Amino acid sequence: METNDTPLPSGVVGGAIIRPVRFVLLLAVLLVSIVAPLPVAAQTDVTFSDFRAEADFGVSMRFEVVIESPVEIAEVELYWHAVGDPELTAEYPSFTPGNRVALQHDVNLTFQYLPPGLDIIYFWRAIDVEGNTTDSDEQLLFYMDDGPDWESLSNGLVTLWWYSGNDDFAEDIVGTANRTIEALAERFDVTADEPIRMVIYGNNGDFMDALPPNSADWIGGQAHPSLNLIVAMIAPGGGVEREIRRMIPHEVSHLILHQATENPWNSPPQWLDEGLSVYNQETPDRDLPDILDDAVEDGELIPVRALGSSFPVDPEQAYLSYAESHSIVTYIIEELGEDEMAELIAIFRDEVSYDTAVEDALGLTVEELDEDWKTWLGYEGDRPVTGNSPDAPPRSQIDDDSDDTDLSRNELIGFTACLSIFSLSGLALFVVAIRKVRAMGG
Repeated sequence: METNDTPLPSGVVGGAIIRPVRFVLLLAVLLVSIVAPLPVAAQTDVTFSDFRAEADFGVSMRFEVVIESPVEIAEVELYWHAVGDPELTAEYPSFTPGNRVALQHDVNLTFQYLPPGLDIIYFWRAIDVEGNTTDSDEQLLFYMDDGPDWESLSNGLVTLWWYSGNDDFAEDIVGTANRTIEALAERFDVTADEPIRMVIYGNNGDFMDALPPNSADWIGGQAHPSLNLIVAMIAPGGGVEREIRRMIPHEVSHLILHQATENPWNSPPQWLDEGLSVYNQETPDRDLPDILDDAVEDGELIPVRALGSSFPVDPEQAYLSYAESHSIVTYIIEELGEDEMAELIAIFRDEVSYDTAVEDALGLTVEELDEDWKTWLGYEGDRPVTGNSPDAPPRSQIDDDSDDTDLSRNELIGFTACLSIFSLSGLALFVVAIRKVRAMGG
């Protein structure tokens, strides 16, 4: 894999967050310095050279460096993170102390999943026997699946990597993504200001190989909002235009909404995130209206408040959650107005609670929104859940003709995939959390 070791601007840790506690500690240090000036750090003239980094996708990342110092080097640390991830991961290579240290350190990725298409920022830290600490300039590693022969195309904020399909195929994907960005800005004043990356696989086998181990085989795409990254499978061929116009606006909407509402304390409810993504699709999901109509007729709608967090794992309930979310968003836009939807999106950046956001933006409590929306649908009230007939095939197996079988399956798996990535991300974050450190912690 090709490596780009071009140093990034010195002093910027790739957007890594300096936690509030660090600010408090810094303020304390400044106050103390008024009474007793801090000693000047010794100039150690440490040099870093021969930076090298390469990745074996899904297996490891290898980092190399040569460090020289007039004072013996006692400790060396390696810090890295993906662009968009605010925390650094620390590595502690083994080496023999000395004035010149040549290091090679492998990061095991078999238990720490990273999606393809990431920029990895890293730097080295040397600590000598006198306790002086010196950091190298930041370096950059492009982390990508090294199997396919990738091509790339950029336009505006969007960069696409693909390997199956011609230039028209790629231009259609990028053009659709940019239309989604423009539509969100025009209708709801949701402005994107960070680049978006898309990695599109051309067949299901390659795509599944790029996912975390034991991923469900119905996943069709993944949005990684904090990384501004979409990884999906779109195979060129019959019906591809429909799939591009369904999947790309859906996943891009997730990323743009994240950019527009990002704050450290809260995020939009799941029904708003998924509902807006379905609403923005240029090609609708054909099964969702029937799923919603059945639930209305059977008296089995899920309450709006219950759709504020993760959707059910059960496929039928998950499909219904998407159908309802789309309906709720449609109700707000068509009955309350686009300005109210724009206000609801914008207010989440103000770090308010879910309930406060809905009340301040829409003038309704969550329960009132639930009641008004159900009245708009003609809902007659809840009735006991009866379940599916044991002889009835799952909804995902019902189709009009064989030519549309794969497309119908993709439509179903596409919006279910978003549920999967949140579950997978939760597990991954739990595993990774024990390895995270605060780089400025001393």
